[in-house]
Amino acid sequence: MNINILKKDRAFILSISEEFFQQENIIEKLNEFNKLGVKGWEVWLQVEYFLFLSNHPQVKKVDREMRCFLDGRKSKIKRSAVLDFMIHEKRKTSAIPLEIKQDVSSTTCLRHMLNDVKKFEKIKYSGINTNRSLWCLGIHLGQLKEEHYERCAFQITSNPIEGTNYFYTLI
Repeated sequence: MNINILKKDRAFILSISEEFFQQENIIEKLNEFNKLGVKGWEVWLQVEYFLFLSNHPQVKKVDREMRCFLDGRKSKIKRSAVLDFMIHEKRKTSAIPLEIKQDVSSTTCLRHMLNDVKKFEKIKYSGINTNRSLWCLGIHLGQLKEEHYERCAFQITSNPIEGTNYFYTLI
């Protein structure tokens, strides 16, 4: 993968995620979830993120829950997987694949994100308009521990969501 494309994709995902998490309604909901101990709000987050992306001036189109076939040589059990998003930027020919994970625990969230990266490595590219790397965006309570950064083979960026106890992490 071209290092310049990786840097641009990382900067793009971080930029739109920062915008997304600065929205007052998102901050209020996250604080309410935390206060009430609500878990399992990943689908809510995906829908809100989809609506945000669909109206973003830098985004041409967003595909949500895109079914992809897995390479039978790499995956003996499952035949297909679902990608959360394929983000088509304006003035780009290929889309950015993005998975979103949510968990109270930063450790569990990161583990699920890494599992998604492994899953994407098994996807057949036929019929998918991308030559870009998969990005995983995780939302969790509290900071990642230093050991997470040391053990992970991927570059990790983790930022606080201002006004909440949550962080968003990109690998």
